[in-house]
Amino acid sequence: MSQFIEIRHVVKRFGANTVLRDISLGVDKSEMVTLLGPSGCGKSTLLRAIAGLNEVDEGQVFIDGQDVTHVDVRKRRVGMVFQSYALFPNMTAAQNVAFGLTIAKRPREEIESSVREMLELVGLTGKENHRPNQLSGGQQQRVALARALVMKPKVLLLDEPLSALDAQIRQNLRSQIREIQQKMQMTAIFVTHDQ
Repeated sequence: MSQFIEIRHVVKRFGANTVLRDISLGVDKSEMVTLLGPSGCGKSTLLRAIAGLNEVDEGQVFIDGQDVTHVDVRKRRVGMVFQSYALFPNMTAAQNVAFGLTIAKRPREEIESSVREMLELVGLTGKENHRPNQLSGGQQQRVALARALVMKPKVLLLDEPLSALDAQIRQNLRSQIREIQQKMQMTAIFVTHDQ
């Protein structure tokens, strides 16, 4: 098996509605693949299946040579950035980024160092103590990205992360995400309906 992510004949149904019908896909290590298609065609459902948020009805999902089809979402080492930033409004940017590390009970020094590194990586140094309502949409999305990256996932999944932003911010942030993905040599799948 040569691909880092491999989807083999995946089928996903919701009741009588088959959303994914015999989907197969391979993504090489450190590659960034974009899934482009109209709303409702199953792009997000496929991402959620890779992440383990949706169980598949048929087929298999492999990450780094391991069959993760029935592996718990917390053990897949997958980071996901959603269209809605899903930030905790009562937490600062730093606390939002630190959330996963805190739940994992990592040492305080490691958490502080990792959060500082990720906020610098996404260009938010100086915004550590701002709450989401004090940040622009682009800044909120970068906090969400840093929160996914700080866990050092094997795979980064981006589910229409820029759709709520205006065109210029979207273009700048898309370039920034690509630069970060290349710098970290991370395997990523980016879902969008925006050509």
